[in-house]
Amino acid sequence: MKMTPIERRLLDELQIQKLAASYSHATLKLDGAAAAAVYTEDGILSAFYYPDIVGRAAIAEALTKTLAPLQFLVQNCGAGMIDIEGDTARASWSVTELLRYKDSEAVSCCFGTYEDQLVRTGEGWRFARRSFIPFYRGSMASTGKLYRDPEFANAFSPWPFLGRPLDPA
Repeated sequence: MKMTPIERRLLDELQIQKLAASYSHATLKLDGAAAAAVYTEDGILSAFYYPDIVGRAAIAEALTKTLAPLQFLVQNCGAGMIDIEGDTARASWSVTELLRYKDSEAVSCCFGTYEDQLVRTGEGWRFARRSFIPFYRGSMASTGKLYRDPEFANAFSPWPFLGRPLDPA
């Protein structure tokens, strides 16, 4: 059964939302390689006004290094706006991050936005360019309790997990 244009658009939007969620979930697991898997092979990560990081392998290396000193990172991307035109799309997400470094008692926060350019590939939708624009970054006094490192029961693999294909029939 052939999908209508609106069904195709809704499916594309859902897949892009799941791609963004896959990235946030990978950072929750402090897994730089899994987070980089949502990019095209020649994808670009731009963050905090630093020079662009180009290529999935370089992004994986940079994210692995960035996530290594963290005890935890919880990233929420919401209020996503998605605009699709054929096999390309652009998206914008509000970002809230709460994190703690292994050598600190303080909880830090970061607020900003992702501005994304996406392409449909043989693997599905992937980020061709993901730019993080920070609004605020700082720490907060913390009196909370730190629990043991989490054990994730849901592997959601293979990564990036985009779910089972939908049967439009």
